[in-house]
Amino acid sequence: MRFALAVILLQTIAFSQAPPAWVVKSNQNTQLLIDIDAKYQPEGAAAEGVKGLDDQIFSLAPDMNERERADLRKAKQELERRLAGEKDPLVKQDLQILIGSADKDIRASETVEKSFLPYNDVTGRVFYGVKSLLDDQVTPERRPAVLTRMKKYTGMTPGFTPVVEQAEQRFREKLNTPGLLGPSKLAVQKDLENANAYVTGIGLLLEKYKIQGYQPVYARLKEQLTAYDDFVRKEVLPKARTDFRLPPAIYAMNLERVGVDYTPAQLETLAHKSFTDIQAQMETLAAKIAKERGLKSSDYRSVVRELKKD
Repeated sequence: MRFALAVILLQTIAFSQAPPAWVVKSNQNTQLLIDIDAKYQPEGAAAEGVKGLDDQIFSLAPDMNERERADLRKAKQELERRLAGEKDPLVKQDLQILIGSADKDIRASETVEKSFLPYNDVTGRVFYGVKSLLDDQVTPERRPAVLTRMKKYTGMTPGFTPVVEQAEQRFREKLNTPGLLGPSKLAVQKDLENANAYVTGIGLLLEKYKIQGYQPVYARLKEQLTAYDDFVRKEVLPKARTDFRLPPAIYAMNLERVGVDYTPAQLETLAHKSFTDIQAQMETLAAKIAKERGLKSSDYRSVVRELKKD
């Protein structure tokens, strides 16, 4: 989704004076995905230049992932409809990229949901939501919106459930789902190590930028985030995994996201073949060295050990 935003921003910058018609059209197509990004990740979208989102926050509602996927499917269908009737090759190329991006986002969301327990670094996300508004590069008139965000994070705004409660509920309701892996233990421990610095940092930012009336809201937020850390230590950490290996579907997804066309199985086959080829070369070279030096064994492992002695 971030890619869609990058496309429209780059095109706008490149043709800031008078963008060609195809760029205008591509920007309109890209807007479909930007709108979804803004709806489900408003803090990030606002930080990247989308207007009107400074008072909006992320949600961890029970059906949030499915709702986002439904919106992506709808957008993908619309993009495919536009592609079918498009004549301009440049616009068609952008449409194909956008369709591919939406498709990958849908499949990635489904894969992650079927693979892992839904753990969230809530403290880190809240800190980012605050920091993205309280920054020297943010115009002063935008900064007071941070208090609105914080009230929504804490549930002090009517109609909003505290984000820490949502995160705890999402994790607990999936605990008995067979086959779901816990988060990485190292990642969870790192989140816990950073938590105090994040909470303290929020207070320092509020003070630095002189946000009026922040004290009671910050006190509530600090209390909730501290309690969430306790939840993570007691309930998440015991479920965290120490094995670095990931499910095959996650490996395949990660490869696809960085543009690798091979499947994990194909890469494994290639890696074994490469190792066998190198091993054969080492055996040949080791035999030559063993003969020259009068070593008892010509096995490359033994030869390497002998060479290390020198």
